[in-house]
Amino acid sequence: MMQRLTAGVFLLLLVPCLWATGLKRIMVVDSYHAEYDWSRDYRMALQDVLRDKAQLTFFQMDTKRLPKAQHAARAEAALRLIATEKPDLVITGDDAALKLVGARLAGSRLPVVYLGINQNPRSYLTGNHANVTGVLERPLIRRNILLMKSLIPTLKRALVLFDNDLTSQVIRDEMFGGLDSMRFGDVDVDLVMATNYADWQQKIKSAPATYQAVWVGLYQALRDGAGNVVPDRQVIQWTAANSPRPVFGFWDFAIGPNKAAGGMVLSGHDQGVAAAIIAQNILFNRQQPDQIFPVNLGEGVLIFS
Repeated sequence: MMQRLTAGVFLLLLVPCLWATGLKRIMVVDSYHAEYDWSRDYRMALQDVLRDKAQLTFFQMDTKRLPKAQHAARAEAALRLIATEKPDLVITGDDAALKLVGARLAGSRLPVVYLGINQNPRSYLTGNHANVTGVLERPLIRRNILLMKSLIPTLKRALVLFDNDLTSQVIRDEMFGGLDSMRFGDVDVDLVMATNYADWQQKIKSAPATYQAVWVGLYQALRDGAGNVVPDRQVIQWTAANSPRPVFGFWDFAIGPNKAAGGMVLSGHDQGVAAAIIAQNILFNRQQPDQIFPVNLGEGVLIFS
C-alpha cells in the first residue's frame, strides 16, 4: 500500500513539473495518414524542429483512404478534439485539413499554421483570417518538364498523370487553369486524372502511342475494382516496371529504386521545417499570424534514382 501511495504522489507531483517546463501544445491535423510518405516526412520535421519546445498531438483525417462521404465527420472529430484539448496552436497539413478544419477556426484567437496547400488559401478562408498563415506547395511542373527535355531531346508531348483526389483537382485548377492541356516551351503537356487503378494502368501502357515521357503526380487515392485503395508503393513500382516510356516525378516520395527515375521535386520534410519555424515565431517570438506572409517553397531539389 505504501508503494502505491508513493507512486501516486509521484505522478501527482510530476504533472505540475511537466507544465512548469513551459511546453506549448500543438495539435497537428493531417489530411492523410501517418503511413503516407509525405505525411511521415513533415511530421518528423515538425518533431525535430519543435523538440523540447512543444508537445505535438496528431490527428489523422485519412481522406485518401476514407470515402469522401466520411470526410466531414472526420473534420468534426478533429474540431471536437481541438475544443477539448485546447492547444496553443493548430497546424493543418494539406488542402483537406485547411478546407474542412482550418477554415472553421479562421477568425478565432487560436493561431493556425497550414502547410502543403496547393489551392490559393483565400479560397478556403473567407472573412477574417488574421489568425491563419502558413506554407504553400506548388509542384514544379513547368520547370520539371523543361529540365528533363535536355535529357530527352525528342520530347514533344508529355503525359502528366494524377489520381482524381481533391489535391489533384486543385492542381489542375491552379496550375493548368482548369484546362487539361498546356504548352511549355515546345512541349505539349496533357494532365490526365485516372479514375481508378485499372484506368491508371491502361493510360501508362498506352502512353507510347502519344507521349515520349510520363510524369507521375499523386497516386495515393487510386482504388481497385473492389473499391479498396491500392498501396501507393504498389502503384509506383508497377508504373516503373511497366511503363514503356521514361517516368519522372514531382515529389521526392516518387523517386527511387523501382520508382520514377528523377525530377525537380518537393518534399514533405521541407514543408514541415518551414511550418515549424512559423509556429516557433508565433508561440515564442510573439509574432502575430497576420504579420507572417505565407511562405512559398518554390526552389525544389533535383534528384535522380
